[in-house]
Amino acid sequence: MQQLPRLLCLALILPGSLMQAQAPRVQIETSRGNITVELDADKAPVSTLNFLRYTQAEFYDGTIFHRVMPNFMIQGGGLDPELDKKEEGLMPPIVNEWQNGLKNVRGTIAMARTSDPDSATAQFFINVVDNPSLDRGPGGGAGYAVFGRVVEGIDVVDRIRHTETVVHPKYPGGKVVPVETVLIESVRLQGEYDTAALDQVAARRAKELAEQKQLLASQQEIEAETFLKENAEKEGVVKTESGLQYKFIEAGGADARKPVPTDRIEVHYEGKLMNGRIFDSTYQRNQTVTFRLDQVIPGWQEGLQLLSEGGKIQLCIPPDLAYGVRGRPPVIPPNSPLIFEVELIRIHEPAEVPEGD
Repeated sequence: MQQLPRLLCLALILPGSLMQAQAPRVQIETSRGNITVELDADKAPVSTLNFLRYTQAEFYDGTIFHRVMPNFMIQGGGLDPELDKKEEGLMPPIVNEWQNGLKNVRGTIAMARTSDPDSATAQFFINVVDNPSLDRGPGGGAGYAVFGRVVEGIDVVDRIRHTETVVHPKYPGGKVVPVETVLIESVRLQGEYDTAALDQVAARRAKELAEQKQLLASQQEIEAETFLKENAEKEGVVKTESGLQYKFIEAGGADARKPVPTDRIEVHYEGKLMNGRIFDSTYQRNQTVTFRLDQVIPGWQEGLQLLSEGGKIQLCIPPDLAYGVRGRPPVIPPNSPLIFEVELIRIHEPAEVPEGD
């Protein structure tokens, strides 16, 4: 029997692999020298394709490294030399591939994003030290998706890394903006690469990740319903018409005031997820907070109007009265019930708390 060529055999065994002879490489030409980055299209096809599309569109040309942190990373690709965000040419955000097995170690390139895991567009960063904290988000949330590594020009990365920085009024990120502009003059693909094949793989990966995300959200919703049902049956718990569940820990003074939505109130609180993990606590910070009641989530607005000054209440807030299907990444997952213990320290008189302009 005639044997199939080895490359074809591997392609049949690994249909998801791009099986191209070489990984794509791009050269980032900067005002401090050139950096060559090898992209990992097999493990990070979505991020790689996204970066190559911006490269082919020459989007990065004329942008800057605007955020330089010598013991962390250097970030660029989204702002012009005037520190204005480049809007023209931006493409829709991509799905986060943070679970691809690639780690945020020195010399790797990853996508920058907001607290929303799936918000990355054009901006990227290069790790200048090992950053294991970026491999997993706070509280076990999504990490940052590595999609390549520097293969030439790490000395240039370090040159940028150690550039002098200042606090700039147009960029509220602290002392991170280079005194002397670090310009990205161009980003170009080196050699040939079949982006058409990559497009198919990336589309398949994006679909898989979206389905996984939907499945997790559905599981979270089921777990939330079970948790809320069991909590409502606990002794002393009252369920309101909206679905809010509460239990008085200390009722407060019999003649004490109860707040109305326009009141500014001072509280101590601790917030937990349904697995018991504390995600926020003024007790841990040893500092109360003061805010207007109508400026917080609906579950707090309803629950604290039940409580007298000096009292303490436990609130079990269903997702639709908290942060809903989106959650508050990376701290609060989608469809999360929230459990709070809140102590109403004081209802402030209007003159006691200065108002803004």
